[in-house]
Amino acid sequence: MSDAPHNSNTPQTPEPVVWQSVEAPAQPASSPLKTPEPIAPEPPRAHAATNPVVAMLVGALLSCAMLGTGIWIGRSSSGGVASAAASGVNSQSSSAIVRAVAAVGPAVMNVDTKFGKSDGKSEFLDSPAQQGPRQGKGTGFVIDTKRGLMLTNAHVVAGAEKIQVTNRDGKKFTGRVLGYDRETDIAVVTLSNKTLPQARLATFKDAKELPIGDWAIAIGNPFAQENTVTVGVLSAVGRKLPVPPDARGEAFELTDMMQTDAAINPGNSGGPLVNLNGEVIGINTAIIPFGQGLGFTIPINKAKEIADEIIKNGKRLNPYIGVRVNPITDALKSDYGLPDKNGGLVQSVEPDSPASKSGFQPGDVIRSIDGASMINDEEIEKTLKSKKVGAVLKI
Repeated sequence: MSDAPHNSNTPQTPEPVVWQSVEAPAQPASSPLKTPEPIAPEPPRAHAATNPVVAMLVGALLSCAMLGTGIWIGRSSSGGVASAAASGVNSQSSSAIVRAVAAVGPAVMNVDTKFGKSDGKSEFLDSPAQQGPRQGKGTGFVIDTKRGLMLTNAHVVAGAEKIQVTNRDGKKFTGRVLGYDRETDIAVVTLSNKTLPQARLATFKDAKELPIGDWAIAIGNPFAQENTVTVGVLSAVGRKLPVPPDARGEAFELTDMMQTDAAINPGNSGGPLVNLNGEVIGINTAIIPFGQGLGFTIPINKAKEIADEIIKNGKRLNPYIGVRVNPITDALKSDYGLPDKNGGLVQSVEPDSPASKSGFQPGDVIRSIDGASMINDEEIEKTLKSKKVGAVLKI
């Protein structure tokens, strides 16, 4: 289970990057459209993060006072706006982008949600306390025509009292949450229309198979600008994004995220990231604000696996053993006398969890799982999440 001695003076690791919600400044309905001021981050919940970068989910929740501002509320149109870097785009690549958008666009839905009264607490992120209902905007895409199933982010639709989707032709339909999984931020919505075209999903076992630098196309509903198309590249894979504790005090991490520089903004949440073949490779989910070209996407292979379980069971059974694992730094390697930095340091053990009952303690170093050496903490987390609930592991 561990090949390192316990140490009551375990070196402290940096605080994780904090996620925060984003609210748009309200404007009178009659006022002209203005460029919104940058939104200052809320103070951190506990200790200040050593890294000042702040990440946020990109689905927006709005108060009912935000009506017709032109920023969040708008009607659907049949066309989209395509943008790309001036360099590197030629007629051949542009034509491929046009074909890809034409293939996926009809399956992309603009999502409008209404929530009940809020006490300032959200299942995903804290939001300012409001006495009245809240409204939200996001995106989704159809994955099963016959059953009328749409895939989107959980933080877009979880807890919504009303879901209305609009296709690119302006036709509106109602939606109902079939199920969602908070820890992977995946939700499946049943639509009232069973004739909508479905998107074609790319097939790969691991996002690492995708070529870094390949074209990536995002389609969504940013700031209520429906059917907006932005273009960039696949910047990286295997990113990890910590999410702060929710109203129940539970924190988690989104793992195996893909990174893109295709423009993603609040309202893009749940929309597809598409390759030049017109196949969905991921679900646009998060951005790092105050930065440029830092968008994060859930790989479609992972999303599809979670969605299939939700469709079958109405929810996902999340495997866990009850430990929080941090990376092995040079300082930890030296303090513990480890031969290398492989594996992960057990920072905490949840009481009455499988790990606690098996004798795990803070300060243990996980080196292997079922005989497979663990390179780092991300691989440990990925391996644990790939196991079936009830499986017995040799660690």
